[in-house]
Amino acid sequence: MSASLFSDRIIQSALDLDVYKINMMFAAFTHYPQTTVRYELIVRSNEDISLLKEQVEAEINQLAHLNFTQDDVEYLTTCSPYLSESFLCYLKGFQFAPETQVTVSVKGHQLSISISGIWHETILYETLAMSIISEVRSRQRWDNIPTKHFKQVLENKVENLCKELERRKINNFQFSEMGSRRRFSAKVQQETLSYLNQEVPHLLTGTSNYHLAKQTSLTPIGTVAHEWFMAHQALCEPALSQQIALDKWLSTFDGQLGIALTDTIGIDAFLRDFTTQRANAYSGVRHDSGDPLIWGDKMIAHYEALGIDPMSKALIFTDGLDFERAMSICEYFDGRANVSFGIGTFLANDMGDWEYNNQHYQPLSMVVKLAECNGQAVAKISDEPEKAMCEDENFLARLKQDYGLSA
Repeated sequence: MSASLFSDRIIQSALDLDVYKINMMFAAFTHYPQTTVRYELIVRSNEDISLLKEQVEAEINQLAHLNFTQDDVEYLTTCSPYLSESFLCYLKGFQFAPETQVTVSVKGHQLSISISGIWHETILYETLAMSIISEVRSRQRWDNIPTKHFKQVLENKVENLCKELERRKINNFQFSEMGSRRRFSAKVQQETLSYLNQEVPHLLTGTSNYHLAKQTSLTPIGTVAHEWFMAHQALCEPALSQQIALDKWLSTFDGQLGIALTDTIGIDAFLRDFTTQRANAYSGVRHDSGDPLIWGDKMIAHYEALGIDPMSKALIFTDGLDFERAMSICEYFDGRANVSFGIGTFLANDMGDWEYNNQHYQPLSMVVKLAECNGQAVAKISDEPEKAMCEDENFLARLKQDYGLSA
């Protein structure tokens, strides 16, 4: 067993999660303290992980022993000054309660995880649960991958990146590490980030993981995710949900976290709501589904139509990227927009050409998504049909109608 790729306990810090979860926790705590939600795990891979139930459940239950230390809160006070004093005080006493908030079961021969409770009390489980599932799977099914293989794969891809950037004369490439949710293991993510920080610090803008940012003195990076927009479908008129979500986010953080996510309803619906005032107020936008080149062209055209210089805004790409795809996007938008990338699975869960028992290693594809808010179904429509999700077909049809989309 390649024990050095794993630690005895998967989640060792309450900060071992994505930055945007704390941001949205603060927003929910501030504006919607009594709102209830339900999240559900969706396994997209054609792989049965139901046999991992006991180990996954045990690791999730271990979260009950985690809390935000005084040192953690002091770190957040320094690196995230937009978090209020009352919220930071709340974090000091925050406790996970997985035995009452998280249900781990097997449904239809597949692992099922359901998370329910007050929004700000349950919001952190998403990335933690996914990290746990991914690492339990790695331990149980791929523990024969040697450390030297993982390190060689990483070294080769970084070496090739540097050669290609020089050969293709690409000088607008920068990225952040975003691998927490689907990492091979916590230790692999940590070692990956340390290597990147050592070898290509001029390309690395930071990491989305608060715990690793704290350890490495890198910038913690993250803004908002789909659930903020999805929840507003139940918190206001669905037809106004995107507008209200955009405006409330700006006011909550006074414009400091000004990257807007564009694909909860779809890029065309987003552009109709992204008025001159909002486009000026937000510092940029994030792509997470659909063709990145088409998306970028639409954003640039929209900015130009509003009289805004696209070079004054940021286009952030985060959808299933590897270095080659990111470099191609750089070349396409060179001189037309400022681009940056969030790269996750390719860095924290890529084991190259490793095979075992005639099976080629592949990361597990999964998501944990908001299913209900205040007992009402919510939806993500996306710019890719296979990423769309909603448990209530009637609500989905109504939402599409509200936004002028085809059924």
